[in-house]
Amino acid sequence: MLDAGAASEGDRTMVDAAAADVHEPTMLNVEAGPGKRAGDAGVHEPASVSDDEDDTVEDEPGELTMTDGEIDPQVHDATMMDPLDSAAEVNNATYLDWIGGTRADVGPIPIVAPSPVVPEPPRTKAIEEQPAEGTHVLSGSDLIGMAPMPERPLDQIAPPPKQAPMPRVAERFGIRFLSGADDATELFDELHRDAPARVPALLIVGEAHTGQRRLTRLIARTLAGAGLGDGSVRTADGGQLRGDRGDRAATVTAILRGATNSGAPLLFERLDRAVLDAADPARVVAAVTSTRERKALIATCEPDSYRLLANRYPQLTRMFKVFRLPDLSGVQARLALMHVLADERRVTINASGLEIVRGDLARLGGHGGLVGARLVEAYLDRAVGRHTERAGAPRDRLVLVPVDFAGVAEEIEPVLRPPRDVDGFLRGLDEMIGLDDVKRTVGGLVAEARMAADRAMRGLPSGNPSRHLIFLGRPGTGKATVAGLIGGIYAALNLLDTGQLVVCGARDFAGDTAAKVAAFVERAIGGILLIEEAHLLERMPAAVEELIRLMAERRDKFMVVCASPPDEMESFLLTNPGFRAEFGAIVEFRDPTDRQLVQLFSRLAERDLYMLDEELRVELLDKFDGMRRYPGFAFADTVRRLFDQTVSRQAARLVGAQVSAAAVARLSVGDLPQSEGGRLLQELHPNRLRRSPD
Repeated sequence: MLDAGAASEGDRTMVDAAAADVHEPTMLNVEAGPGKRAGDAGVHEPASVSDDEDDTVEDEPGELTMTDGEIDPQVHDATMMDPLDSAAEVNNATYLDWIGGTRADVGPIPIVAPSPVVPEPPRTKAIEEQPAEGTHVLSGSDLIGMAPMPERPLDQIAPPPKQAPMPRVAERFGIRFLSGADDATELFDELHRDAPARVPALLIVGEAHTGQRRLTRLIARTLAGAGLGDGSVRTADGGQLRGDRGDRAATVTAILRGATNSGAPLLFERLDRAVLDAADPARVVAAVTSTRERKALIATCEPDSYRLLANRYPQLTRMFKVFRLPDLSGVQARLALMHVLADERRVTINASGLEIVRGDLARLGGHGGLVGARLVEAYLDRAVGRHTERAGAPRDRLVLVPVDFAGVAEEIEPVLRPPRDVDGFLRGLDEMIGLDDVKRTVGGLVAEARMAADRAMRGLPSGNPSRHLIFLGRPGTGKATVAGLIGGIYAALNLLDTGQLVVCGARDFAGDTAAKVAAFVERAIGGILLIEEAHLLERMPAAVEELIRLMAERRDKFMVVCASPPDEMESFLLTNPGFRAEFGAIVEFRDPTDRQLVQLFSRLAERDLYMLDEELRVELLDKFDGMRRYPGFAFADTVRRLFDQTVSRQAARLVGAQVSAAAVARLSVGDLPQSEGGRLLQELHPNRLRRSPD
C-alpha cells in the first residue's frame, strides 16, 4: 500500500483516484478466485452445479462475464450483493464484502479505504488574538458539527458490542452449504478420513428447513467417495410413523434394519418425534441403541427436543456425533444464504436491490412451513419470477433490481401487506395444476370475505358467518397449499392477524387430549389450524369437545380447516352434527390425472433447471397409472418424492465421471427407480402401511 503522506505529488494523485474509484459503479465478477477482489478484470469462473433439497435448487454450469459498453441505468450499480454502495460502509467489512469474491473458507479480503484526512492542529491563543485580514475567528457557538467531549473518561466507556461470527460456507462436489456453529468442512474431512473403517452415526440438530437434507446428500457423496455406499440416501420420518403407537419400537427397529446391501445411509428425520410421541419412549430409545448396525445413520432433531432427549435419555444422544445447523432467523445469516442461493441460480442482485433485500429479510418472521431456508428461497424465487414476467428470460446472468423485490415480502407474509391486497395469493391459486372446482369455491369464499371486510370497515355487522372449512380429498391433492393461500387472503383482508398455517394430525391429540388441542390452537392464533386425518377425531370425543369450545370462545382469532378423505369424513360428520355445525363450506379436492402429475414432475424439474427426456415423460405416465391403484398413493407428495429419488439416482450414476454440463442437467428414463406399483410406493413412502390394490 502506498503511503499518501510520503508519496510524491503524482503518487498522491494516483492514491486519490484509487480511493475515489471505490465508489464507482461497476459490474463485478461474483466468482473471483481465491485471493482476488470481486471485480478484478479477467476473472471468469463457472457457476457451480448444485444439488437440490428442500431449501435449494440444482443449477447447471454457466460462465460469468464482465459487462462492457453501455449499461442499463436500472442496473448501473449491479454487483453480487456488493455492500460498498455508501461511503459509510467502506470501513465496515462484513461477510458479504468478501464471500462473493473468494472461496468462503479462504477468509476475508481487507478492503482498502481512502486515506484519512489528518485534522489541522488546534489554534493557539496567540494566533487567535492576531487574526489575518479577512479571517473570521470562530467562537464556541460557531463550532457546529464538532464532536462533543464524552461525559466519561475514554477508559470508562465500554467498547462497542462485537458482531456475531460470520457464517461460513463449505463447498463439496460443486454444492455450497451454509454452516453455523459447527463447520461442515471439518465434518466432511473427518467422514472421508474415517470411512469406511468407521461408520458414522450423526445427529443433525437444527430448526426445520435449515439444511438437513442438503447436508445429508453431501454426506452421502462424501462417504461414497471414501468407498461407503453409492451416494444415494434412504429416508424415514419419525413424525409420520403409522401403526399402533404402543408398538412404535418394533416399527423403528424394522426401519433401522431395512437397509439395502448398497450401504446407503439412512436419514431418519425427526427422530425426536419418533421417541417423544411414543406411548413408551424408553422402548423406542432401546430399539435405536440396540439396532445400531454397520450402516451409516443420520438423524435429525429440533434444538429444544435435543435438550430434552439429552436430559432424559443420555444413552441415545451419546451414540451420535452431534452437528448443529445454522440459525437462519437473523438477517446476517439470511443474507449469507441469499448469496448462496442466488449464485446457484446464476442471479445477481444490484446494490440498490440489496438494500431492499436487507430490510425485507429483517422484517420477515416466518410462519408455518415457510421458515428457515424455505423462507429465503421463496423470497428469491418470487423476485426471479417477477423479473422474468417483466423483462423476459435473460440470455446470460439475471440481474435483479429494486422493482423485482417490491411487495415480495408482503406476498410471503400477509401481515406485512396493506389491506385487501390479495392478488398475489389468487395468482398462486391459479398457478396450481388442476383443481378447477376448488378455485371456483375459493373464489366465492374470497368474494364473501371481501364483503365482510367492507362491512366491518364501515362499522356494519357482517352476520358473523362461520369461516371454518372442511376439505375433502386424498393425501397430496393440494389441501395444505390451498389452506395456506386462504390464510394469506384472510390476513390481507384483516380478517386474520397473521395468516400463518399450523399443520397437525388428529393423531397428535392422543394422550393428554385437552392440553394438546389447546396447545395447537394457541400456536394457530391469528392464522389457520389445519387438522389432517380429521375423521380420526371420531375416536377422541374429548378432543372434539375441547375443539368446539375453543372455536366458539375464540371465534374471530383463528380458523380451523379439517382435512380428510371423503368416505371416512362423511360418517364422522353424520355422527357429530354439533361439530359439523361449526363449519361453513365443504371444499372437495378431486384426484389429479396422470398427465397432470407428469406436468407437476416437469414443473419441479424446470424449477431446478433440469431437462427431461421425452422417453422419461412417457414412462412416468405408466408409473403413475400403476401406483394410483394403491391406497397409499399420495399424488403430489409421491411425485415430489419420485423426483427426489430420480435426481439422487442421476447423481449416483454420474459420481466420479467426467460429464458435460448438458449431461448433468438432463434426467433420462434410466434415472427413474425401476420398481413398479406397490413396491415403488413402499420405497417412496417407507413409513406408510401398504395394502394390495382393490
